[in-house]
Amino acid sequence: MTKPKNPAELNRAINDYFASREAVRLDKNGAAMRDEDGRLLTEQLPYTVTGLAYALGLTSRDQLYSFKNPKMRRLIDRALLKIEAFGEEKLFSRESFSGTRLFLSKNFSRWDDSAETDDFGEEDMEMLARWAK
Repeated sequence: MTKPKNPAELNRAINDYFASREAVRLDKNGAAMRDEDGRLLTEQLPYTVTGLAYALGLTSRDQLYSFKNPKMRRLIDRALLKIEAFGEEKLFSRESFSGTRLFLSKNFSRWDDSAETDDFGEEDMEMLARWAK
């Protein structure tokens, strides 16, 4: 795929990416799983920033931010927001909290609170030591 050249192509490629993230659920032998009524079971695969860039025919994630056309920029912003929302919802799952938190902090600057949590002063460390006793 080549980089979309207009908003219609970009919109179609974005929609195709998100649609491709729904997959048939497979059992341990690789066979498609079905419910009691014989309908295929599906699962939602994660949305990723890199996956979106790849699906759009880009050669890097950074190219997602290089669209100059305001309509195309808005489509990219909306797609990134959908990916962020997906990750944010996963924060409510105990099984995926840590990985999801890392994903959000590395891909969306508003989630990067490393400056807030890693910058302990001497007084903070003494207080933590007292609490730990």
